[in-house]
This record gives sequence, C-alpha cells and structure tokens, in this order.
Amino acid sequence: MAGQITFRGVARAALSGDNDAASSCAPVNEAELPSELLTGNAHLDVEHGLLMGNIQGLRKICIDHRNLPHCGGCQHERRLCCENELVAMLGDLLAFILDHFRNEERIMRESLLQVIDREVCEAHMEDHAAISGKIQEIVAALDQMKTVSLIRELDSLLSRWVRNHIMLHDRLLARWIEREDSMLRRSLPPAVI
Repeated sequence: MAGQITFRGVARAALSGDNDAASSCAPVNEAELPSELLTGNAHLDVEHGLLMGNIQGLRKICIDHRNLPHCGGCQHERRLCCENELVAMLGDLLAFILDHFRNEERIMRESLLQVIDREVCEAHMEDHAAISGKIQEIVAALDQMKTVSLIRELDSLLSRWVRNHIMLHDRLLARWIEREDSMLRRSLPPAVI
C-alpha cells in the first residue's frame, strides 16, 4: 500500500489504473491506516491513507518541528525552503481535501442518505466546512518566521481531525453505502463507490 503517489492525480489514478495521472504533481506517500480508521470502502480508505501520508510529509518539512519555538535560529535559505514546501503542501492539501469532500457529499446525495438522515449529513458537511476554513486560516497566517509553529498547528489539527472525522462520519457513510439495499451499491461499480 505504501508507494509514491500524488494528491491531485490519486483518485483518478488509484481508481482507473492511470499511472500517468499520478506523476503530474510532487509525490506524497500513502500511509497505512490503523485498523480502527478503515471504513471498508476502498475509495475512502485510499484517500484517507493519502491524508495520513500528507501528515507524515508535513512533519519532515522542518528539521525539528516539535522543539523549535520559531524559525529565527535557521538560516534565511532554510526558512525560505521550509516556507516554500509548506505553501506547496497546503495548496495540494486544500485542493485534495475539497475534492475528497465533494466526493463524500456526492455519495451522500446519490446514496439517498441525505434524504433519509439529513441531520447526519449536515453534521458531516459542517465538519468539512470547519476543516476547510481552518486550513484557509493557516494559509492566511503564513509567515517565514512562524513556519514551524504553523507546521505544529497543522499537524495537530489534521491528526486530530482525520481520526475524529473518520471515526464519527466516514465509517457511518461507508456502512450506509455498503448495505444490501443501497442504491449506490446496486447501480455503480465498486471502485466508484
């Protein structure tokens, strides 16, 4: 499961077998998901593995993201490198997360979950909006001297959010679409769901 793969091309590449789509952006490693985070839906689990891989990649940007109070001790070139890597990762991350959210929300509509249990879907979508907004706040706060603190903040946010969101929302969504009477399960090939 661990291989070089990219955010923007992953959904299409992983599901269609198109390896050229995966080589269009900087590589991100797909991480092995702990068993408690597996939804049982191959598409969602691949995307969640990429999010976990992004968290691991984020931790490698700074030479010591856990202990450095700020970026003042690093040389200018190193600060610039860290900031550029963080900016690139944030852009890819935000694009990927928004695409992932659109996919999940499409599944909610097409599986009729949104009609059957509107409150569950609204809570799920509110969580999507909250994480998107928080990442946009981090993008707005970019500062070459604060890169390490932004890395810590993003690491904490993503780690906590991925775990909580999958456990609370995505596992429920996967169970819903895997039911025997699921409209999606009967009408779409398994790789698309």
